[in-house]
Amino acid sequence: MNMDPECVPCLLGRVFYQANLCNPKSSYDSMKKALEVLSAEFTAGKNSASIATKVHRAAYDEMGVNDPYLELKIQAYNVALTIFDEAKEFIASSENSLEAAVKVAIAGNVMDFGIQGLTDPYHLSKNFSNLITQPLAVNDVKKAESFIGEGKKVLYLLDNCGEDVLDILLVKELQKTGTHVTGVVKGEPILTDVTMSDADRSGISGVFDKTISTQMFAVGVSIEKMKKELVEEIDSADLVISKGMGNFEALSDSSINPILYLFRAKCNPVANAAGVLKNDNVAKLIL
Repeated sequence: MNMDPECVPCLLGRVFYQANLCNPKSSYDSMKKALEVLSAEFTAGKNSASIATKVHRAAYDEMGVNDPYLELKIQAYNVALTIFDEAKEFIASSENSLEAAVKVAIAGNVMDFGIQGLTDPYHLSKNFSNLITQPLAVNDVKKAESFIGEGKKVLYLLDNCGEDVLDILLVKELQKTGTHVTGVVKGEPILTDVTMSDADRSGISGVFDKTISTQMFAVGVSIEKMKKELVEEIDSADLVISKGMGNFEALSDSSINPILYLFRAKCNPVANAAGVLKNDNVAKLIL
């Protein structure tokens, strides 16, 4: 997805948010460095996730903190646990358990702190019932079913902490069909995204048939930085499931397919790129 002018204040707002979250004294230098990088990189036609990665790398270096969101990630995990049983019951009582599990997983995508208006870990639990009953604006779940089943392999790209607690239920639904599911976590802490230690905390690393790392610091997944292991896993997968906006931004102009994007469109640029409206829930399959 190309960088949109509307991405600029959002990106800078997140840099300011995370600096104040962990080290307020670093906010001036973090913003200054972020502005320098953004000024050099913000060019028409450039990928938004790629630019965001460079901006956050510079900001993290100025903050001097490895994981500025760690406390919030733990809070998000605890909040997700409070609705886990409700999520299980919703799936069990649904006519189509796979689609219900997709809705639950997408509902968890609201756990994305620092985006304008999203700073409360309890936003998910307060709004969960409404989120899971909201119709999917794009519903390609039925189409995706042809890529799962006995002997099939799914590569599952995780997104935010807390969200991964609910991803467990979708992974288990996939496994019920005989599908082998490999999970992918971030190689280094970035934003609220799941790393290996975060996946161990939520327990999802023990649910996946296999768990690997992107081995990189990146918003989403950088095609240019992918190591051999991840390339081979993508090539051998019958279906890639991509959770969240960051992965959509990074991969939506790639040649990876078939890929099922699962996310809540929390901003206008992503919504426009996906052909939906802001705050729509999306299960979009690209062949």
